[in-house]
Amino acid sequence: MAILKRWDADEIKLSPYQKLEAHFLDDRIGSSVYMYMDIDATNILPYLQKHKSTMLSYFLYAIYKTTIIHPVINRFVLNNRLYQRKHIAFSTVVKQKMTDDGRSIVVKWVFDKDLSFTEFNKQVISRVIKAKRDEGADSDKFFELLGHLPHFLLRIIMRLARFLNNHNMLPRFIAEDDPLHATAMIANLGSIKLNAPYHHLYNWGTISMLCVLGKLNEETNSFRATVVVDERITDGFAMANALATFKEIMENPSDD
Repeated sequence: MAILKRWDADEIKLSPYQKLEAHFLDDRIGSSVYMYMDIDATNILPYLQKHKSTMLSYFLYAIYKTTIIHPVINRFVLNNRLYQRKHIAFSTVVKQKMTDDGRSIVVKWVFDKDLSFTEFNKQVISRVIKAKRDEGADSDKFFELLGHLPHFLLRIIMRLARFLNNHNMLPRFIAEDDPLHATAMIANLGSIKLNAPYHHLYNWGTISMLCVLGKLNEETNSFRATVVVDERITDGFAMANALATFKEIMENPSDD
């Protein structure tokens, strides 16, 4: 077990095999598993119209509910150790203006664990509006500030930050604002008429899932979603159950 405890997660004791696996698969990108599913749109489209909501809101909500039901997907591996995250946080990109040179900012949102879709949707809409107005995007401004530093200094800072994070010493204010310290990175590329690609994970931070939703296929009346996950956080059986729950929530929306 680690000497210092993390503020955002509890360490999980590994079995001998899991401990070896954490060393065989030494980074997040090398441990990535790529999956996809097709989601029937029959029920979700009228549901969104009824609630005057967006696909992004419900996509986020379906992942949120799945995470509550299957907390094993809210884990991460850092420095060959497995952790269970104490909260649910999602990061996504918000385009402030829908133009080629419009600014895109990465935002991170933390959610309570007992929200109905109506409550969740209100929070997402409010936070998107704030992000488009350049409010509440402190993390993006912090990264922009770092981006002005020379390369040699950035390399030194990142090496130090990785060391601190690996040994549970990274200052909390950095991790709290950092979009790459979250449950998942999420993108709705259907909003810009794109199909869903497989997006890589990041070796920095604690994100173990990257979920992308593509545009509506009008011939099949379905959406394709892709999920890239760090295989070290749980086994295939548990992940299959979580994906089945996610698909059920997406295809049969309710107000719960």
